[in-house]
Amino acid sequence: MVNENLDEKVVIKNLCAWNLYFPRVESLGEVKVAPNGKMRLTKAEIQAQMFSGNKMFVGIDGQGSHARIYIDDKNTRQLVEFEQEERQKILDHESVKELLAYKTQKSFEKNVKDRVKTQAEKNFLIEESTKQKLNDFEKINFIEKYTGYKFDKK
Repeated sequence: MVNENLDEKVVIKNLCAWNLYFPRVESLGEVKVAPNGKMRLTKAEIQAQMFSGNKMFVGIDGQGSHARIYIDDKNTRQLVEFEQEERQKILDHESVKELLAYKTQKSFEKNVKDRVKTQAEKNFLIEESTKQKLNDFEKINFIEKYTGYKFDKK
């Protein structure tokens, strides 16, 4: 990564069901990322957002855990020192699928509490559980109590 081209654009994903806005650091203006949307930013801008401590990128621990924006480029995640030893801790389609696959209610609840921390993640858990057609009363009941959101009754 010595010759990393910081002018190269990479895809970022909004992991929230609402618009995200943040001011640019490398240039003038503001960035808007649509709900659950994608857009492209330069690696330099992403790195600048990290250095400025933008919680949407750095998450709750400064290492990208529970971030609202996911950098969809492994080299860039490594450039900003995410994923040095393990995968970045975000809630996405696959991680919700893993959560819903837990057989015992106790292990399911423990893992939800460990992996779902922010309001954005709680909202995503409800939405994604619905998309994945969760049909387990105990899990649905726990998710509703834990997140404060209700499953749509369609």
